[in-house]
Amino acid sequence: MKSLALLALLVLAVGVISTNEAFAEPLENVRTSVSNYDGDSATVKITWNSDDSAKNYKVGCVSCTPNVVEFTTGNSMTIHNVTPFPNGSFALLYVISYDSKDNIITAKQLIVNLNQ
Repeated sequence: MKSLALLALLVLAVGVISTNEAFAEPLENVRTSVSNYDGDSATVKITWNSDDSAKNYKVGCVSCTPNVVEFTTGNSMTIHNVTPFPNGSFALLYVISYDSKDNIITAKQLIVNLNQ
């Protein structure tokens, strides 16, 4: 059984090396940083891991009034005037990654406590 597992691992390693393909997990590592929260709105910086298969990203805020939607080709974005849901301090943001044909690769929802 141990030999079979080692053989499978060797075949996988040779396959990756011979095809020069590495598989990254898109939007695996999404982080937020909140600043300037005054009880009504805040500035939120969102960063994520880079992925060669993603050609652009859509970043938005669902709880914001009005809703915010922006696009970037980088792996971070700062959104200003992020507002929480009524009677609270939690905002709902999202990041969607797209491939070169504008197909969705991955989408992440982010519930952010603006009081952090």
